[in-house]
Amino acid sequence: MKINKLINKKLINNHKINSLKTNSKYIKENDVFYAIKGSKFDGNIYIEDAIKAGAKTIISESYFNEKEKYKNINFEVVDDIRKTLAIHAKIFYNDISKRMTLIGITGTNGKTTITTLLYKYFQFLNKKATLVGTNGIYIMNKFYETKNTTPDILEIYEILKKSKESGVNVVFMEVSSHAVKMLRIYGLEFKIALITNLTQDHLDFHKTMEDYRYTKGLFLSSIEANNNAIINKDVEDYKFFSYLTKAKLSTFGINESNYQLINYKLSVEGSSFVVSINKKVYAFKTKLLGLFNIYNLLSFLSIIDIMGLFKKYRDKTIEFIASKINILGRMEVVNNKNRYFVIDFAHTPDGVNNVIDFLNSVKINNLYVVIGCGGDRDKSKRKVIGDIVSRKADFVFLTNDNPRTEDQLSIINDILEGVKTNNYVVILNRKMAIEEAYKRSLNGDIIAILGKGNEQYQIINNEKIKFSDKEIVQALV
Repeated sequence: MKINKLINKKLINNHKINSLKTNSKYIKENDVFYAIKGSKFDGNIYIEDAIKAGAKTIISESYFNEKEKYKNINFEVVDDIRKTLAIHAKIFYNDISKRMTLIGITGTNGKTTITTLLYKYFQFLNKKATLVGTNGIYIMNKFYETKNTTPDILEIYEILKKSKESGVNVVFMEVSSHAVKMLRIYGLEFKIALITNLTQDHLDFHKTMEDYRYTKGLFLSSIEANNNAIINKDVEDYKFFSYLTKAKLSTFGINESNYQLINYKLSVEGSSFVVSINKKVYAFKTKLLGLFNIYNLLSFLSIIDIMGLFKKYRDKTIEFIASKINILGRMEVVNNKNRYFVIDFAHTPDGVNNVIDFLNSVKINNLYVVIGCGGDRDKSKRKVIGDIVSRKADFVFLTNDNPRTEDQLSIINDILEGVKTNNYVVILNRKMAIEEAYKRSLNGDIIAILGKGNEQYQIINNEKIKFSDKEIVQALV
């Protein structure tokens, strides 16, 4: 493909395009370099490095003062470089998402569980699929790491391309609000989009709940009329989201809906529940814990039904839901030393509240909670979480959770603003906090370790240090 296919005008150098790049370190001969100014790095600083490495076209939102030095290089100034990149990528990759079944899950909580359920279900049926999300990228069981819940637009297109080359046509993707706002999914065609819920999170990025809500709504509004949108009927913002979408709308929840929860029973061993699927009633059993996971299963059922799989594989679906489905770091129970250790990613007030309420409903003895809050992130939720855990847990161990560049004690003090009890101790070292929770607990107690889930690191002062809550629990002596 020549560059004039992306930039429809007369250019100094109508070169053949090798690839599109946003990082000058990976530039090769005949690449197009997009100089994006981000929160930490400004791509404009690396324009000359990109040219020296072989870039023949430079695209930026800023005028490049040294352009006269480079007579055979195209320099283009655009109003919105992220949108330009997304449009160019769509053309360069021949609109590949249109020729695939791309399914996106958004919402504050539940994205990882639902996409993992879908991916594992396809494995269960011996069908090919790709998974893109917080726990990484899986293409036909081959694992690839990713830094973001939703990768950048070029990485997504490479994933789609690699999937197609592997014979995979179905992709399940977590869609974060950051990805929507930063146009990482702009121009992709999602055949099905689902929103799980909306509660407080990411206000360091969005600043207001209105902006957060609007950003999630933008994703739904981008779904084409001949495709499908699925919304949780029980969320406060249901009407807002339903007004935004022009796609074929389906709903799930306890309120009257296409996938309606009729009845349920929870226990420490799992749940049983009854669902009306388009007016027909079905009973299910699952080893997944909590009402929030029943909602995740409603989401899962709505998607596979719209895909035509529930009707075709009804008995296999019931069998799959009843099987032991391991979702790393999501209500993951590790039985060790006669205790129930529950490892979960819950890091929002709503998520933490849901987990603790469920564990309180099934506990026999005491509930201990190990928790912190991430540094350089939404500070407003810290005291809310402090209030919830101190009121609802028998004892709390306040500790680190990716403090990043923020002062560790400052984060703890923000949490303590919401604490009105004395049932807590501060142990900044997360490993020591988990060990102390074990030492204070007795046989049969539940120890919930919240906030990090399956993360394999701690971020302290911009350094990623290997760390796993699960490994700490398994190593207890």
